[in-house]
Amino acid sequence: MLEFIIPFFISTLMGIGIGGGGLYIIYLAEIIKMDLTLARGTNLAFFIVSALASMLVHLKKRHFYPCQLGVMIFFGVIGSYIFSHISNSIDPEIPKKVLGSVLILGGGLSIYSVLKELFSYGKK
Repeated sequence: MLEFIIPFFISTLMGIGIGGGGLYIIYLAEIIKMDLTLARGTNLAFFIVSALASMLVHLKKRHFYPCQLGVMIFFGVIGSYIFSHISNSIDPEIPKKVLGSVLILGGGLSIYSVLKELFSYGKK
């Protein structure tokens, strides 16, 4: 049952703009003890399904910009190609540590901005 609840919760976080993909990789790699490469692939498949669902909503609401999509696809393919070759030639623990560091930094900055806004409320 937990295998359905946690991905649902993470996809909800992804839908509201919180970095659920990183959380999903951590869940798969650390809680389920899945191999990191398989966890990244599973996260990618999970993200593609979520992105397709959100793309349908954007198409329906006419929030679709083909030029921007083309630029993102172009650089996404190039970046994926380059970094897949880099990740195959380094120790598998390095991406895990980098991802953890980025998540901690991003979460810390988010908490800082919320606290800053909270404590500066009414001081204008």
